[in-house]
Amino acid sequence: MLIFISIVGIGLLILFHETGHFLAAKAFGMKAEKFYIGFPPAMVKRKMGETEYGIGFIPLGGYVKIMGMTREEDIPSGQENHAYFSRPVWQRILIIAAGPMMNVFLAGLLFFVFYYQGVPDYHFNTTVAQVVSGSGAQAAGIQPGDKILAIDGIRSGDPEKMRSFLQHHPDQKVTVTIQRGSQQIVLLATVGRNPGNAGQGQLGIGFGQDLVGTLPMPIFQAGKDAVSDLGFITKEVFIAIKNIFVSEQGRSQLSSPIGIVAVSSQTISLGWGIYIRVLGLISLQLAIFNLLPLLPLDGGHVLFNLIEKIKGSPVRRETFERVSIIGLTLFAFLFIMGLMNDIQKLLGPGFGINP
Repeated sequence: MLIFISIVGIGLLILFHETGHFLAAKAFGMKAEKFYIGFPPAMVKRKMGETEYGIGFIPLGGYVKIMGMTREEDIPSGQENHAYFSRPVWQRILIIAAGPMMNVFLAGLLFFVFYYQGVPDYHFNTTVAQVVSGSGAQAAGIQPGDKILAIDGIRSGDPEKMRSFLQHHPDQKVTVTIQRGSQQIVLLATVGRNPGNAGQGQLGIGFGQDLVGTLPMPIFQAGKDAVSDLGFITKEVFIAIKNIFVSEQGRSQLSSPIGIVAVSSQTISLGWGIYIRVLGLISLQLAIFNLLPLLPLDGGHVLFNLIEKIKGSPVRRETFERVSIIGLTLFAFLFIMGLMNDIQKLLGPGFGINP
């Protein structure tokens, strides 16, 4: 059920994207011949007015077919003025950019709703959520799911007190009493040092969190934080795109639609507020990705329209097709890489997330 809700949510993001293209085309008097979510063959389709609406069998995106998108297309007599290439370059650019801009708007709206309806308020508990590789905790045999009962015989249900104790005992051995299932186990662990502050001890565990409520924000603060999120996340997405090409770690974080659905479906179990925020993040990523200056993405079409405007004549079809092949090859390579990463996660640790 959660996966179905996740797929529907991502489908809505695509719907908003294509609606941007569709409404812009209609506003400039162009003929939108098809409006599809997903790619052919069609599972469901229906002709309404001049537009055929449908849901494609391949759920990897969507498209709006505007009459005259290619210059070789046969345009019915008397409808030349409704064709894409008959319009000024600035109108074509606005139509292409309208899809990503709709996703940016939707992302901002979802971020606003997230803050306004109440930011989830989490408190740390003493259950181990993650164990840092190579840490003293891993060497001692502490596992995710273990509940820390005591450290050096000092019992506390406050994880902050445990963290403070460890910070003051770097390089020392401590006994850690844990609850694992129905068993209580005492382990001997060596406290390491915090890489960001060598003077502080660190055992190498991440505590779990419990949702205790929400913290609603005033409307103006929610709007301010939503705009701030748009700027910050946009910067981080561009850094992530750069890292795909220069960093092995960046490539390992690449995901396919399988991973996107898996992660977004898991966020639903953390609360609808978190899911709304994740949808906003995906919507913004979708916008940025589509604005990259590569064919057949929207950004590639914008770039070629600008080139046509500068040179004062249409770009040759052969050039357009060759550049499109380069873009498609790159996207196929990235898709396969993301798919392989997702398969490794499915066969290994899974898509575990924490709030």
